[in-house]
Amino acid sequence: MFLKIVENDFKRNKIVTTAVFVFITMAVILASSAINNITNLIQSMSELQKRAVPADITQMHSGEFDQAEIDQFTEEHREDIAMQETMVLLTFDGSNIHFGENQTMAGTVQDISFVVQNQKFDFILDLDNEKLDVREGEVAVPIYFMEQYDLEIGETITVKNGEYVNEFVISDYARDYEMNSSLTSSKRFVLNQADYNEMRVMHAGELEYLIEFKLNENGDSQAVQTAYIEAGLPANGPIVGGKVFMIFNAMSDAAVAMVIILISILLIIIASLCIRLTFLATIDEDLREIGVMKAIGISKKDIKKVYLNKYRIMSLVAGIIGYLLSFAVVNLINGNMRLYISSDLTGNLKYILTLVAPLLVYFLIVIYCKRVLKKFDKISAVEALRSDIMEQKKNRKYSFSLLKNKFFSTNIYMGLRDVWKRFKIYRLLLFIFAVCTFIVILPLNVYNTMNSPEFSTYMGIGKSDMRIDLRKTDTITEDYKKLQEELQNDSDIEKYAAYITSSFHVKNTEGSWDYINIETGDFSVFPLKYLEGRPPEAEGEISLSYANALEDGLDKKVGDEVVVKAGEKEKTLKVTGIYQDITNGGKTAKADTSLGINEEAVLWYILSMDAAEGIDIREKMDYYQKTYESAQVNDIKEYTGQTLGNIIDQMSIVLIGGIAIAVIIIVLITVLFLRMLLSKDMSQIAIMRSVGLTAKNISHQYMAGTLMVLVLGIIFGVLASNYLGDFLVSIAMSSMGAAKIELVNVAWQTWLLCPLSLISIVGITIYVSCKVTVKEDLSVILRS
Repeated sequence: MFLKIVENDFKRNKIVTTAVFVFITMAVILASSAINNITNLIQSMSELQKRAVPADITQMHSGEFDQAEIDQFTEEHREDIAMQETMVLLTFDGSNIHFGENQTMAGTVQDISFVVQNQKFDFILDLDNEKLDVREGEVAVPIYFMEQYDLEIGETITVKNGEYVNEFVISDYARDYEMNSSLTSSKRFVLNQADYNEMRVMHAGELEYLIEFKLNENGDSQAVQTAYIEAGLPANGPIVGGKVFMIFNAMSDAAVAMVIILISILLIIIASLCIRLTFLATIDEDLREIGVMKAIGISKKDIKKVYLNKYRIMSLVAGIIGYLLSFAVVNLINGNMRLYISSDLTGNLKYILTLVAPLLVYFLIVIYCKRVLKKFDKISAVEALRSDIMEQKKNRKYSFSLLKNKFFSTNIYMGLRDVWKRFKIYRLLLFIFAVCTFIVILPLNVYNTMNSPEFSTYMGIGKSDMRIDLRKTDTITEDYKKLQEELQNDSDIEKYAAYITSSFHVKNTEGSWDYINIETGDFSVFPLKYLEGRPPEAEGEISLSYANALEDGLDKKVGDEVVVKAGEKEKTLKVTGIYQDITNGGKTAKADTSLGINEEAVLWYILSMDAAEGIDIREKMDYYQKTYESAQVNDIKEYTGQTLGNIIDQMSIVLIGGIAIAVIIIVLITVLFLRMLLSKDMSQIAIMRSVGLTAKNISHQYMAGTLMVLVLGIIFGVLASNYLGDFLVSIAMSSMGAAKIELVNVAWQTWLLCPLSLISIVGITIYVSCKVTVKEDLSVILRS
């Protein structure tokens, strides 16, 4: 009998049942996909690390050095160091790399190097995670450039530098554990040893070195770095720990997984609210039947079981379908992972762990259903047979006379009046509309922020029209001075500022020495937004990045002192400010020009500039790019876009998915809510029709009320995404060095395009839903 009742309930409430089923299925799909994605990420990172054997400490260096000193240092610290290897890089400007029809890589922000495969560790792999073995005349191209320039296997690239010209066939894509991410500023092309030797003999490219250390299982990374500094070994370049590479590799996929989990949690909440709405409607419709069942002696427990079994079956079926579909959905969201980390995502662990999602959703739904069904305990058989018990306890405190309406049409006023009088019912709809708006607006704001020139401030760069980076060449100092003179005399340039970054020694919290990259220049020309304090403006002042100021960094606050050393000279600098920077592991600093530079460890030269009003920026960029071939000229938006790379691509996927999910939720919720509301108001609708109101008039009443709730929901959702969104994104980005993100809010998108789209979708849904219901046979309704 109970199964028959459940079956009839399914048939009677097809729309409601379908809506709830869809929400539960979507929640399971997203939750399972997120768990699947995280499991794949952990397994893939572990496998990639096992195959690539990355360095635990990587010291980048340019200039002469004695390998014998490195070998001696390694032998003296065998208790920590397992292996040491020095990779020699031949570095080229992007303009030296030609492909396709007269195309070059001149616009890239990445440093391009040609290398041969290592022998001991830090191996560069192919897409099957096998150690690359490149034949003569061939080259393995980094995945980053394969995506950016649509390079395919079998195509050719030509390297031209002075008298050296050589053409290479692309044989593989290089999966590089240490330099995969767009956040790392260098990329390695892999050559055969013979081709590499010819390139060196012809003096093509600038020599740079990666002095790498692989530690023992219990090796102390910090101790080795400190000893390396104190030994005065080559350090003309940044030093990077292995954990930074791991974070960069996992960042974009982990971020997507976290967003998906957030959306799936919201979907579970929405599914629970849908069930509540369904129960309210069902109890109203089945009140007499409930009274009959109680009157003939059927227990409360058995009556509840009738309704509970429906959702048990629904959750079970939705869980199975969602679980199976999640494996198809996860392929849509982990394309970046398959490309950059691993193409082989097999293994049984993910199938077992992914089961957690459907089981969790099932138990949450069942527990919630039991809680809602306690409402049955309050209904006696007599009250149920009277059939008006649900109306008796309604609060009729507020009354709005139609005669007092002077501003709205009758139908609109009645709709707004209904919302005010029954706000307890409408508040569920308000919450869901706000959540759906949040799901759309937050990814949109994050996407706009990452694509905005203002995002440069989170990269430790002041906002400007153009940025020129000078590559390390024999003429770099001469080019730097010449470029400043030309900018000074260029009437097309409104203002410019020159910056030099050098590597210094800095005294850490333990009293030993670490490395710190300090940029010197005039920071008042293109100012940053400081979390605390101000930029360095006078001698003896320094500002630190957020990551450097933390307890696990230098543990400094504004007003504290920092001791830095260049050569044998120590200087004590006062911290004047703390800013945000997600580049170079988030650990940078800025100082007044009076600090000077460390001549032996200059890392890079940068010039930022604003063009005068009316000047074509692109044309100006092209001029400086052609005049200074070793320079890299970009506008700030292009620079941030290339640096963030696949993180922006991943966020665009999240944005599209969020919009699709929000639209589905809004349509189904609106249908479900109106189904409940119209069911409760069937008698009232019949009375309105009997006194002459048309179906159109009644539809307009419900449309006015629901659209007002939607507008309120949009307002709350946008405000939540603007304020709560900043907080959530800042938490996620704090590990990268940005602790206070201010999301870019494009007003016409958040306050015009999105609201109008949602209002149109809900308006159409209301019109269709009401049209079907209010045109039912009036005599049948009145008799019932």
